[in-house]
Amino acid sequence: MSDERDDGPPEDSGEVELAEPKQPAAASGRRVVHKGRAGFAEDFRRAVAKRRREQAAAGDGGARKTNRSARERELSRRPPDEDVRELKPRLQAFVIVGALIMLSLVGRLFQLQILEGVHFARRAEQNYVDTIDVEAPRGRIFDSQGRPLATNHATYALYVTAIPRVQVEGEDGEDAKVVRLPIDDQQVIELGALIDFVDEDDRARFVEKLERLRDDERNGRYAVAVRNNLSWEENARIQTRGFDTWVEIRESARRYYAERELAAFVTGFMREISRDSLEDSRYGDYRPGDRVGVTGIERQWENYLRGRLGKRSRVVDALGREVAEPPPAAVAALPPEREPIPGQDIYLSLDLDLQRVAATALAGESMEGEAGERLNISGIKRAGGVVALEVETGRILAMVSVPSIDPNVWEGRITRQQYEDWLNSPFKPFVDKTVQENFFPGSTYKVVSALAALEDPNFDPHETIECEGHVEYGGRKFTEAAGHRHGIVDLEQAIVQSCNVYFYHLAIDKDLTLARMEEVARRLGLGERTGLGINAEVPGVIPTEASESRQGTFQRGVRLNSAIGQGNVKATVLQIAVLYAALANGGFVVTPSLVDRVETSDGKLVLETSPKYKQSDPVIAPFDAERIHRGLIGVVNSDLGTAYSERLETVTVAGKTGTAEVGIERGPDEDIIEGWDVTKDHAWFAGYAPAENPEIVVVALVAHGGVGADAAAPIVMRVIDHYLGSKGASGDSVRPRAPGVPPPLPGEEARARQAEIEQGL
Repeated sequence: MSDERDDGPPEDSGEVELAEPKQPAAASGRRVVHKGRAGFAEDFRRAVAKRRREQAAAGDGGARKTNRSARERELSRRPPDEDVRELKPRLQAFVIVGALIMLSLVGRLFQLQILEGVHFARRAEQNYVDTIDVEAPRGRIFDSQGRPLATNHATYALYVTAIPRVQVEGEDGEDAKVVRLPIDDQQVIELGALIDFVDEDDRARFVEKLERLRDDERNGRYAVAVRNNLSWEENARIQTRGFDTWVEIRESARRYYAERELAAFVTGFMREISRDSLEDSRYGDYRPGDRVGVTGIERQWENYLRGRLGKRSRVVDALGREVAEPPPAAVAALPPEREPIPGQDIYLSLDLDLQRVAATALAGESMEGEAGERLNISGIKRAGGVVALEVETGRILAMVSVPSIDPNVWEGRITRQQYEDWLNSPFKPFVDKTVQENFFPGSTYKVVSALAALEDPNFDPHETIECEGHVEYGGRKFTEAAGHRHGIVDLEQAIVQSCNVYFYHLAIDKDLTLARMEEVARRLGLGERTGLGINAEVPGVIPTEASESRQGTFQRGVRLNSAIGQGNVKATVLQIAVLYAALANGGFVVTPSLVDRVETSDGKLVLETSPKYKQSDPVIAPFDAERIHRGLIGVVNSDLGTAYSERLETVTVAGKTGTAEVGIERGPDEDIIEGWDVTKDHAWFAGYAPAENPEIVVVALVAHGGVGADAAAPIVMRVIDHYLGSKGASGDSVRPRAPGVPPPLPGEEARARQAEIEQGL
């Protein structure tokens, strides 16, 4: 801008301003010359002309400069009155256009408020209707006597609408659009400051969840549970802080497992549904933040336990706050509510008392001190499993795996360090030892080899061999455990005394091939899943010549090792229980089950399970079953039997010990834990009772427990004794030994029988 004073009007204004007469400046000493109207007009023209000349001199030339200079000269010659007259048509046009605009606005307002007022009022009311989900109570889990294993406790959950605020962008018309604004980083920080995080990983997961929702237009528009099981302190802090409606605390429920570790692998546990699962069609009606069964009954029966969400509509204001007294028209426009349908209750076949007896017997000594806390939440320094089945139906009465983790911890917060300690524990607390891990079955598998031999019409079970403690085959020596020499034995005594050499003899001299053993094993349920359907059950392994060749492990001695349950033969605790149930019930392979019935929350029956069998006919010939049965009775009740020291005085138990070699050497960096030795053998015992009329079969495995008779047999005897004793105490008939069943073989009778065998009688 020029510093030179310019009293004239702006360039091209089209108006003439009349200057006010200035006051005399006497103090300045200057001479004041008073001019009339014509004088001021002349000065205005001179100033304008001077300004135009300056602009022309500054370079605003060309045709535009010539035209403007001509215009200036013309203006300088025109009187001011002509300029004013020229402005009048323009002013009139401006007034007319303004009046038309005002009339159109008034008309539009009349249309919206009078002609279409009712229509838009209804639309406005609908825009302020907010529909929220009403949680359905999850179904409960009970034992066979109706004692609770999994229930619900009231709690609070933090819900966040990550993309809550609405803003209109653009002008009215086609370019206008409504956008939702996501919460910003500062709001996330403020909210996170009110939460009690257990570690930085917990905090990072919370922030990641909010950011993921914030970037997800579909899910971010709705309230999503981002933190379950708020503590009282967290609830109070958030309520006091008073966030806008994008933060909301709602009543919720958390899962509660009253028996904690006792039935942890049976009930399973819950956790927040994963992103991958949300994309699975099976979880089509699940929302981010929902909790879902992960293992056990919680997972297998999820569809029954979950129930159906309800819907409730409410009137809210522009900020999303619920209106306490909404207008009647808004209330009338609300869609009908949908009541939630509670999940259905599951009643298991599990007997909680028997479960507790089995768990206590299996747990043994407790590990104390820092090692116990670090390696195993339960403080158990044993690892293993126990399964108890009804012989005729396959109903599971007890199913224990130790160690286990209290499923309630998954309803709270755990640190990454805690999780990693459990994950790396040598006791494997995340693994269900009854169905999820394979073990060498050891001598419990000898009944399969015996049955395979008995199916050969040329095989004589009374034929004897002399056990000298080892055999040589294929340039290798195959030995008895601890170098035992059993002397002269037949099939029955080989089972009673668990003679490895006798079964080596079957593999070498009686053509007991892998194929023959496999055929019998698979008929009895080995080598495939039992059908229970929980906890990622593994199928086990039954070796064949083809499979051994593929793996490059086929040798001449494979048959010998397989005949005694070693080599590549592997099975689960539940599979061995099904096997011995078939031996006890006449050859029927049952499908084990955990669920008795399903009921609605008000007690109406939904479904009731019934026993299932793999085949309609027995898979064991009666005479063969009887021979095996007599041998199993002798294991426990003959003084030559491997479990004679653990026999019960009140009932006859038939069973088989197993000591499975593991062939593991301790690693150089492996922690040394007192009472835990990974180089020790796995200890097994499988038994059923009463032997004369079997009702229950119990199998116990103690991983790296040593000798089966010492570590596993006492567990089985304790469970059987409790089961049969408690039934007698409750009024049922006590199970005495039946007259037609051979009594336990005392020492004299056993020695006489041995003498008969040695004499070939």
